[in-house]
Amino acid sequence: MNAPRGSVCVVGAGIVGCATAYALARDGWQVTLVDAAAQPGQGASLANGAQLSYSYVEPLATPAALRALPGWLLKADSPLRWRPRPDVDHLRWLAAFVRACRASQVRDTTAALLVLSFLSRDTLHAWLAEQPGAAARSGHGRPGKLVLYRDAAARAGVQRQLDAQAALGCRQRVVDRDECVAIEAALAADRGAIAFGVWTDSEEVVDAARLAQALAQASGARLRLGEKALGFEQRDGRLHALRLQDDVIAAAHFVVATGAGAATLLRPLGLHLPIEPIKGYSITVPVVDATAAPRVSVTDTARKLVYARLGDRLRVAGFAELVGADRRIAPARIEALCDAVRQTFPGACDLREPAAWAGLRPATPDGRPRVGATRFPNLWINAGQGALGLTLAAGSAALLARLMARAEPGIDPRPYAPDAEACPSSARAPQATAA
Repeated sequence: MNAPRGSVCVVGAGIVGCATAYALARDGWQVTLVDAAAQPGQGASLANGAQLSYSYVEPLATPAALRALPGWLLKADSPLRWRPRPDVDHLRWLAAFVRACRASQVRDTTAALLVLSFLSRDTLHAWLAEQPGAAARSGHGRPGKLVLYRDAAARAGVQRQLDAQAALGCRQRVVDRDECVAIEAALAADRGAIAFGVWTDSEEVVDAARLAQALAQASGARLRLGEKALGFEQRDGRLHALRLQDDVIAAAHFVVATGAGAATLLRPLGLHLPIEPIKGYSITVPVVDATAAPRVSVTDTARKLVYARLGDRLRVAGFAELVGADRRIAPARIEALCDAVRQTFPGACDLREPAAWAGLRPATPDGRPRVGATRFPNLWINAGQGALGLTLAAGSAALLARLMARAEPGIDPRPYAPDAEACPSSARAPQATAA
């Protein structure tokens, strides 16, 4: 830990907020961590896909996604759903999403996210080394990741993407159907439907909720859980306190890390953060036949689903619904996840009582998180990691801690700076060295 720096209130105790609390505490800050839930990691972190996908960060907004969008929206069982809303911010987000689908922007965003993901990987490894037993308690492991493709025509485009990412430091390779089954024997029952795959042996898994809880505890932060943040009090152009239902929390600095709720919390301050909640689903089921369940992480691109083995449990997650702040669990989505397990890994799991979950991923139009300063000199943002919240949490937190300390950030912070409405040009100006 470094010398004391002052007090900071981190709002939001998901994996991003808990990582932020840990990074700031080890840097000498006196941290208060606030969340409406009774314990850390209960929102989008509770039962997400559990994959640390350091080499798979291409944003949702791509030319291919834009072309496929009409077909997805017309299918009743589509992995993507959209419920239009007559809301100005929602419509602005959609327009920005369409603009972000340009190939040149996708390349720039992918490169920026890879830099942040590699920082996140190195940071998390260092943190786990500081905490004996934390890796085991949070289910951290490195099984590698196999991405399945069921359309042979996609192979040329996938190889081009891998070639581009190889120049940025990724180590991945295309594998044929037989090698897919050799890597993951549990795919034998589904072998005939596989065209090819991409294998990345460096990818990892972790239980996000357990990791969030471990980081919150290890940070030594003052925990204010079960208390909802209602807004901020201002004085002389700075934030003075965070308002709760029956109390206020004064601090020298404040960090908003409330995921999909960040835009709502910041709006009364005149800050407009381009974040939309995108609902995803998961089931967690007990493994009853270890030989029939996947050992490595698996992503099925046709079904838009991910599988992650967490000890004697299998986490299956997927789908993307742009339906506002609707956390209701649709039974048809849960049944679709169960059906996918039956078809892909028959006999592997007990599917009679799946632990069903739905959470809101905080998505920006271009897929880049917003990490950095605002026009208030003591208000900072760390939000908008979308489906990559678990993957990018440690790196985003480490970057923010360096920015708050006015230290060399290690990577260029400009690609992740909050938008002009929230961030003054002076906060985005410094050139940093890329990692």
